[in-house]
Amino acid sequence: MIMEVLAALRALPEIAAALKELGTGIKEANAARRKEEKQTLVDDLIASARERRLRKQEVKRVSGDSGEESGGDGGGDSNA
Repeated sequence: MIMEVLAALRALPEIAAALKELGTGIKEANAARRKEEKQTLVDDLIASARERRLRKQEVKRVSGDSGEESGGDGGGDSNA
């Protein structure tokens, strides 16, 4: 029985190393998942912004307001 305990004690460093590697792998997988989720959110925001912009352009086109006020900077008549 003492030999079995000694053998188990000798295996502890290898077990600790394996657990450390496992923890590192889990951290890396979580980081990759978070990065992918963030990228998906950014892609969704960009798509939503494009869709809103296209809808606004379509509304202007249909309503006849084609943007006659093309003063360049969009500031109107502010001659400051």
